[in-house]
Amino acid sequence: MEKDGTGQMLRGDQPRGPAGVAPMEMFFSASAPWSKASRRGEARLARLESTDHTVSDRRTALYNRLVAGYHKAKIERAEMARELEAAKAAKVVTAKAQETHGELERLRRLESNHVTELKAARETGRKEVEDLSRRLKDVEEQSRALRDEVTSKSQELTDTAKR
Repeated sequence: MEKDGTGQMLRGDQPRGPAGVAPMEMFFSASAPWSKASRRGEARLARLESTDHTVSDRRTALYNRLVAGYHKAKIERAEMARELEAAKAAKVVTAKAQETHGELERLRRLESNHVTELKAARETGRKEVEDLSRRLKDVEEQSRALRDEVTSKSQELTDTAKR
């Protein structure tokens, strides 16, 4: 057996330490069940914190995916809106092109009619010019004949007057 500093013999089941002072184990011996519970609580707390961290990470990842999906949907919606506007513009352009094509066809028919009328007027004018030219020649021949007759009559009168 051992002796403590005072010379007393210590046994294995006796508390150690100076005489008259309760050993530390005695203070904490009653807390042993609490200490196991505390350790279990700490383990649960650690698991809870780990789970909370995992949940927080997953929540963050899910939120990030949600935000990315929202932005992707927003971009797709904007693209679809642009495509819709382009389709509407194309529809308007197509309608205007059809109107323009119809107007062009109408103008071509009008031009063709004008060309036909112009040819007919030209032919009529040419015929009138030929008729007038023929009539002018007839009038010139009559005028020449009358002049010749007047000249000959005048000559006869002059000859008759001289005699």
